Amino acid sequence: MKKTVIIIFSFLLASSSLAQTRSTPDSIKFHTEDIERFWKVFDKTSPKFDAKVFQKEYIDSGSVGLKGFLKYRIEDGKHLSKTIKSDVEYYKSIRESSLSIANRGEMFYECFAKLKNIYSRAVFPDVYFVIGAKNSGGTSFSGGLIIGAEMFGKPTETFSPNVNIEFIDEVVAHELIHFQQNYPINKTLLAQCIREGSADFICEIIAGSHSNKIIHEYGNAHTQELWNEFLKAKDKTDWTNWLYYSKDKSRPKDLGYFIGYKITEAYYNQADDKTKAIDDILNIVDFNAFLNKSGYSGM
Repeated sequence: MKKTVIIIFSFLLASSSLAQTRSTPDSIKFHTEDIERFWKVFDKTSPKFDAKVFQKEYIDSGSVGLKGFLKYRIEDGKHLSKTIKSDVEYYKSIRESSLSIANRGEMFYECFAKLKNIYSRAVFPDVYFVIGAKNSGGTSFSGGLIIGAEMFGKPTETFSPNVNIEFIDEVVAHELIHFQQNYPINKTLLAQCIREGSADFICEIIAGSHSNKIIHEYGNAHTQELWNEFLKAKDKTDWTNWLYYSKDKSRPKDLGYFIGYKITEAYYNQADDKTKAIDDILNIVDFNAFLNKSGYSGM
């Protein structure tokens, strides 16, 4: 599996005020109809993968979730067709995994129910799984959450998907946590690392794990070194080398997820009331005050 796992999932943070939500997860829907439609068009147009057919029969006929995944992602039939033709074998390799998502609903419901158990104010949107252009694993839109199913696959000796399909429940859980976060606008590195790291931390509670184990392996081996470096940059708005994009090829990308996780973990561990701690984590007003109360110092 590639080192980069979850960086592609959270450029746009979810807002529970946008979508139609429920206070319990029982009635939400996990939509996979766009996946089935994609493969019908894929088979119909192979090997030329005609852009006009993809536009008309996949995109124009798609769900509201698919349409919410167009801007900066799928874009249109022409861009999708070009992407497929440039990497046909990749798409063929993720086919079985993408179709298996329709059978994973019970696993998703379990994660959502666990969130409700630890955070009574949780709200739940519908989730749309679509096939995109290999450039985004997920976001939110006015109707809920969208997951780019083509990013997931089953690793083999000859194939490395962007994300192991076995991590899909963690990815959905991570996005669901973003959907709950009620934070003020704050573009500092500290704030964004806590956004991402806290999503991983609570994801681990409700899903049993998170998708950034490789990042944590490196982080745990260089904890104090990273912390000393982070302290110099935490109040700046340049996220380079910490989140999403890195010029430094000597270490894994997205170590900001690790830093944010460790701060959140420290805050949770020092709290006597764990239920209140979860509420605090999801409703941070002052990120520096949150850091100070956590007591985290890179140890």
